[in-house]
Amino acid sequence: MAALGIKYTGEIALTPVPGPSEKELETLHAVLDEAKKVGIRVQVHAVSSPAMMAAVDAGIPLLVHIPNKDWVSKANAEKLAASGTKALMTIGFGAPVFGVFANDNNPRFRDGKPWPSGIVDGVGIGEEAGYMIVNARTLFDAGVILGYCTDTVYDAVAGLEHELKSMNVVFSMRDMIKIMGPNTASYIQMQDQLGTLEAGKLADVILLDGDPLEGYWNWLKTKVVVKGGKVVVDKR
Repeated sequence: MAALGIKYTGEIALTPVPGPSEKELETLHAVLDEAKKVGIRVQVHAVSSPAMMAAVDAGIPLLVHIPNKDWVSKANAEKLAASGTKALMTIGFGAPVFGVFANDNNPRFRDGKPWPSGIVDGVGIGEEAGYMIVNARTLFDAGVILGYCTDTVYDAVAGLEHELKSMNVVFSMRDMIKIMGPNTASYIQMQDQLGTLEAGKLADVILLDGDPLEGYWNWLKTKVVVKGGKVVVDKR
């Protein structure tokens, strides 16, 4: 992977309930050890508190995603923050999607299956939606560097809107700007190039038709895209 220029592993899954086995953790330690030797960053898919904390104890630097199976305690959130482990949210995982797969006003999971019964590995009552948004706030308040991501496979703009809408439940616009900007740039080790508008960083800028501090809906009104200092999209 290193020879090919790849900087990150894929999502290495840990069993969420009741938690990862000793064999899983043995394998994870081996992956982490070899990755460190060649400069590959290891990412773990931990969707429960036991799996997340096992990853933290193993020294995993990156988490994809946060728990959707249980509540994250304040103590665990503080331990995660102290470890320096960074996490991406996918905060809209458990919330229903409307209008993407059909305009029939029926709630659906991110793959088009009925919600909440269709939530992958769910229990059929949609509790994941509550876990995700509250856990995100708990981790953020503890000082965890929490970034944005989505693993949806439908229209990218619709996926972005769904994540922003879900974030809006527990985060202010200023919080969301921090998450979308400097925090996500830090996760992908590009904080010196992306995440904020500063001299010396990449000249990639999006101009919106509305005040971004007014509401996330204005973030979807792109008017101008500047890439590398050059205008590549202009809808003025």
